[in-house]
Amino acid sequence: MDEPAMIDTTPNPDRRGFLAGVLATAVGTVVAPGAEEVTFALDDQRPFRGQTRRLKITHGSQPVTSLVFPTDYPTHFRLKPELMHVCTPDGVPVTGSHEFSFIHHQSILCGHGRVQVEGDDRVVDFYRQLPFPDAGRADTWHGKTRNLFQLGPSGLQRVTDARWHVKDQVVIQLKLVWETREAGREQGDTLAVEERLYRIARRDRVTIVDVFSQLKPAGRAVTLLPENDHGYLGVRVHDLIDVEDGGVMRDSEGRANPTEHFRDANGERRIPRWVDCTGKIGRATVGVALMSHPANIRNEWYVREFGLMIVSAAQTAAVRITAETPFEFGARFVAHDGPLAPETADQLHADFATVTADQLRALVTA
Repeated sequence: MDEPAMIDTTPNPDRRGFLAGVLATAVGTVVAPGAEEVTFALDDQRPFRGQTRRLKITHGSQPVTSLVFPTDYPTHFRLKPELMHVCTPDGVPVTGSHEFSFIHHQSILCGHGRVQVEGDDRVVDFYRQLPFPDAGRADTWHGKTRNLFQLGPSGLQRVTDARWHVKDQVVIQLKLVWETREAGREQGDTLAVEERLYRIARRDRVTIVDVFSQLKPAGRAVTLLPENDHGYLGVRVHDLIDVEDGGVMRDSEGRANPTEHFRDANGERRIPRWVDCTGKIGRATVGVALMSHPANIRNEWYVREFGLMIVSAAQTAAVRITAETPFEFGARFVAHDGPLAPETADQLHADFATVTADQLRALVTA
């Protein structure tokens, strides 16, 4: 069987006009003259008497993704929102959730592993799914200084409001509180509040997901303490296309299968603009790329062969957040049919620089 054709990388002769239309139409489906227009739809589903909730997004008859709400109810346990089963335009899922290792890597995710309010001794994990402490249990792999049975419980990112705009793209606005989990209480202490914006769009042979997070303290200043591997925006790729299972990671710097941390301005560990992971599911060549936003205060990367790609501003230095200086961070995710040409990835990254949270917020609040 022939390999799928590569994504068209022919430069647009009218770049100014192209960029001006990026937000409104360029990421939407291109409709041939006389063809029936295909549109997005969003279904707000709350099954099992509201025990869980998801916003299921489709494009015509094709699945696109679902935004699953967090809950600490035992049979639907999930501590942060998850944009799961992100599909290519051909309907192939390229993100993974609850893979065989590290179940807290949930598809497209947002969180941070060490969050502390000024004047509070507690350091709360909003990345993993750590249980309530078990004083008598040893950690075979980490020992006494980092016993995961003693570091919890992880906090919950609870959704307090959800709004959306659906037309030639889907824009979802979530209001969340980052709160502790306390024994015997349905709700814990609120440490921070967040506005999160998702944009889902289609263009040619790619599904584009843009995510913007704005984090503010609930009262006193809050700090994202340096966290080597856990946060802030990331994706776990489908297990069938990760490097361990035959896939290939490539980045904007020309590296094949980069691994571990990339934080330097120059040299072998220089910071990439994007990282892509491509492999085969059945006979289909598919993949997903993560792209940083150039307006982020820092873009520090962590990528692994088992299929994790994350970008953060707080791997090596703390980020102190006040009401006057909220933490704002964005990333783009691109699910693609066929291989993703480096020139196409570069163009998608450049286009992302023209997208802002204010633009998306205006669509939802209009």
